[in-house]
Amino acid sequence: MVPKKIFSLLQFFTLLSLFTVTFASTEETTSLLKWKSTFKNQNNSLLASWRPSSNACRDWYGVICFNGRINRLKITNSSIIGTLYAFPFSSLPFLEYFELSMNNFSGIIPPELGNLTNLVYLDLSINQISGTIPPQIGSLSKLETLHIFVNHLNGSIPKEIGYLRSLTELDLSSNSLNGSIPTSLGNLSRLTYLHLYENQLSGSIPEEIGKLVNLVQVFLDSNQLTGHIPAEIGKLVNLVKVYLDENQLTGHFPAEIGKMKSLQELSLSRNNLSDLIPKTICDLTELELLYLYRNQLFGPIPSELGNLKNLTDLELSNNHLSGSIPSELGNLKNLNDLRLSNNQLFGPIPIELGNLKNLNYLLLSNNQLSGSIPSSFGNLRNLQVLSLNDNNLIEEIPSSICNLASLATLYLSRNNLKGNILKCLGNISALQYVMMSHNNLSGELHPSICNLTSLQILDLGRNNLKGAIPQCFGNMSRHLEVLDMQHNNLSGTLPTTFRAGTLRSFNLHGNKLKGKIPKSLANCKEMQVLDLGDNHLNDTFPMWLGTS
Repeated sequence: MVPKKIFSLLQFFTLLSLFTVTFASTEETTSLLKWKSTFKNQNNSLLASWRPSSNACRDWYGVICFNGRINRLKITNSSIIGTLYAFPFSSLPFLEYFELSMNNFSGIIPPELGNLTNLVYLDLSINQISGTIPPQIGSLSKLETLHIFVNHLNGSIPKEIGYLRSLTELDLSSNSLNGSIPTSLGNLSRLTYLHLYENQLSGSIPEEIGKLVNLVQVFLDSNQLTGHIPAEIGKLVNLVKVYLDENQLTGHFPAEIGKMKSLQELSLSRNNLSDLIPKTICDLTELELLYLYRNQLFGPIPSELGNLKNLTDLELSNNHLSGSIPSELGNLKNLNDLRLSNNQLFGPIPIELGNLKNLNYLLLSNNQLSGSIPSSFGNLRNLQVLSLNDNNLIEEIPSSICNLASLATLYLSRNNLKGNILKCLGNISALQYVMMSHNNLSGELHPSICNLTSLQILDLGRNNLKGAIPQCFGNMSRHLEVLDMQHNNLSGTLPTTFRAGTLRSFNLHGNKLKGKIPKSLANCKEMQVLDLGDNHLNDTFPMWLGTS
């Protein structure tokens, strides 16, 4: 049996506990109401529950209490228009979670933010906050997550952030921060996510980054960083994603990159790296995405890249790579995107690329590739873009190309291709862009091309095409934007069935067309370029085109 006095005391403390859990302090609620009174949109429906007469812990939107004190303030995506100037930083000593993302808060971050010493989670992202990050932020020693991305912050990253030794996530991306990355960030040994992309940061990547051994993601892209990639980056063996693209990094690849065995995504594109592609990259067997385009890379493509069986994206365009395309790339069965354009690659296209049945994009343009287009490309049933222009390819276009039912873009211009334009192209209903100019294509145009109702650009200029233009080409003016067949040997008369639509440029210069200019061209009211010169047309200047 429990004595009555002890039982009464237990009841009292139970009731007291319930009371304190249920009701926030008057100081806290009063100060929050004062802050709310500064908002420009006082009629915000989500904050209608913030009333002096209501229970803040139970009734107020976005307020969560613990033991009768406000512990969490989560007012995200609430269309609030206001500032932090009047926020009661000193009246909320037990606040641990402060979340105001996706609103319209403006002004600066007040230095009084440092008073929230119990703060664990701070998210001010996607607002209109400006000014600098106050150094007092270094007082938030318990902070684990700091998100202030997509704002208008300027100035440098304060070195005091290095005091936040509990921090696991730091995201200051998409601001206007400048200056160098502080070396004090090397103190954040628990950090897993470091996102500083889309700022104006300069200077080198500090070698202290190698101390952050728990890092999983490093996004420093779209800044103005210079110098070498520090070799210490190889110590970050837990890294999964590294994005250093769109900077001004120079020099060589550190061989230590090959030690990051967990790496799945590596993007170093749009820099000034000048080196061979290191074979140590081929040790990254978990790699799924490798972006090295727009650098100064030279030498051959390592055949060992064919061992990266998880690779889905390989982009090496716009470098100075030479030699042949390794046939081993045909082993990358998971590849969706292969881009090798704008290099100095030569030799035949390996037929093994036809094994890449998951490929959506194949871009090999602007090289010195020779030989024929492999008929094995007909296996690439998921291909959407095939770009082989500006090479030295010869022979006929293989009919297997017509198997590519998903193909939207076909670029074959500026080669030495011969033979007829495939009739079966008219069966690829997804085609939007067909560019085959500057080749040696011959034969007549087949009416099946008119089946391509999604076609926007048809460029067959500077070939040896002959015969009449099918009448149905006039109907294509409803969806075509550019029709270019200049400098061929086309004869006969122009189609007479031009319809109202999107045709902007119509070029048949330098053929053997005769007859009159059809008045139906007046229906093409979007026309900006019409070139019918150097033909055998027998007509006066079409003044009636002015009415379009």
